[in-house]
Amino acid sequence: MPDYTVTEAEPRPYLYVEGSCGTDPSEISAAMGEAFGAVMAAMQRDGIAPAGPPLAVYHDYDPAQMRFRAGVFVSESDAARTVAGVKADRTPGGKALHFVHVGPYATLRDDYDEMMRWIDSRGLTLSAPTWEVYVDDPAAVPEAELRTEVWSALN
Repeated sequence: MPDYTVTEAEPRPYLYVEGSCGTDPSEISAAMGEAFGAVMAAMQRDGIAPAGPPLAVYHDYDPAQMRFRAGVFVSESDAARTVAGVKADRTPGGKALHFVHVGPYATLRDDYDEMMRWIDSRGLTLSAPTWEVYVDDPAAVPEAELRTEVWSALN
């Protein structure tokens, strides 16, 4: 079980594209891969270097369809630039729940289920958005060791 903590999140700028897909892990993987590729291509074309790892941001929950923003952290000055094909935003600052998932992306659901029980047991209330920061590169780190930071805004 992850170590769930309530903390203060710092806002961070990122560039992103929006995507959607079904909830099957293979569909999610394909849709996210395509979206991250589009962001990275736009950044490379415009000479923008990442200022951190990739992330996915979720503003709502639908059990039948996943809607997301796939993006990459960038500097404040790069977030202010107009980049064709991508949008800019910031992760929220303020009270948030944080935990680190270790293992395959497909098992993140288990930690989210546990997170909801943890939140309910403490009388906390989630707010939007939730964002996942993909700390490790799945091309370089074994699947069982992948780290994903999960942040969820709290009321």
